[in-house]
Amino acid sequence: MWHWYDNLSENTRIAFVGFSAVVLVGFVELKSVAPHLAQSDVEISSNVNKNHRPSTPSANDELNKALFEETAQSVRDIDPLFEILMRNGAFGALKNRLLNLAAEAVSQNQKDSLANTLVLLGQVSIEQQNLSAAEVYLFEALDILEPGKDDEIRTNIYVQLGRTYLKSRQIARDAGYAYDALQIGRTQLKQRRFDLAETNIRLAIDHSLSIHRYNAAASGYESLAHLYRTIGDVFQAEEAQLEAIRLYSSSGQTDMSLSLLEKAKNAGIDEWRLFDMEQQIATNRQTYEESISQIGTAKDYRRLYNYYLNQGDKQRAWHFRLLASQSLEEVSKRAMFHRQQGVLAILYNSNEAMSKAKRYFADASARFEETGDADGLIETNLMQSEVY
Repeated sequence: MWHWYDNLSENTRIAFVGFSAVVLVGFVELKSVAPHLAQSDVEISSNVNKNHRPSTPSANDELNKALFEETAQSVRDIDPLFEILMRNGAFGALKNRLLNLAAEAVSQNQKDSLANTLVLLGQVSIEQQNLSAAEVYLFEALDILEPGKDDEIRTNIYVQLGRTYLKSRQIARDAGYAYDALQIGRTQLKQRRFDLAETNIRLAIDHSLSIHRYNAAASGYESLAHLYRTIGDVFQAEEAQLEAIRLYSSSGQTDMSLSLLEKAKNAGIDEWRLFDMEQQIATNRQTYEESISQIGTAKDYRRLYNYYLNQGDKQRAWHFRLLASQSLEEVSKRAMFHRQQGVLAILYNSNEAMSKAKRYFADASARFEETGDADGLIETNLMQSEVY
């Protein structure tokens, strides 16, 4: 039965085997992220009612709150204004101020102060879900430390690196959970089980928004609009359709938003609402393009930072580092997260994040055991238990 495989070229065989592996791994991961989805539709719905805000399935909410409070206290110890910025979600402004402190530490050759500030920047980036930035800050902090010294700072870096990769894994699971919920909702819609379908589609939307997967959320709103049209709720259908258009347009998918807008026109939506939406699409497109331009400018500044750092001119290097931060301060989240992988790719790649999280938590636990820090050991082991 495999004679067709034997006739394939070598490159085609490699591509086929690679694709099959990704699909198989993704299928296994999707089954593991939300086993309760397979139990019953009612159970899914009851979970939504219990949890009014989206959260990563099986993630320890109390632990996440405690870690947020630790970071908030750390930035408060520097300046009470920093804590206010963090609690208000003004991460861009907060990171810019912390980078100024880092630049000052560089100018005064204060390595410990610089390392601690970079660790804080990593922690704030984790809360912001900007995990690539967190990784950069934390490894920079690690590079500053001299071998055999600053063990307390080094241990904290290991903990925060573990948190970075744990968050990456949690986001991947959340993406898989949202995907499953949306598919179940669409199936229930076809079966005309409208209440359960609405619950699961909205659940998928909420989870997608919580991890900045705006395109996935927009797709969910399209399904929600279809549901409301099916049951004859014209107003809700229009609202869901327009929200899908907003999400697509603000995420850089102007063609998709205009295509949906054309469908909305054919559906008979009021002209004044359509005109308002056309204006929003134009505004969102301009904002998105400006944000992408700012991201490009920041990358150029980062290149100059790396150049002067390699030349040994640290002060000039940090001047460009600050300019890079200022360029990103007003960038919208939807532009920051505009390049995203599909669910299967996210789940597949998160396997590496899981391994890294385990390794860094293990390193931190070993150091806590050596120093007799019982509280640090308990917290780290608790985080390690969240890695799966």
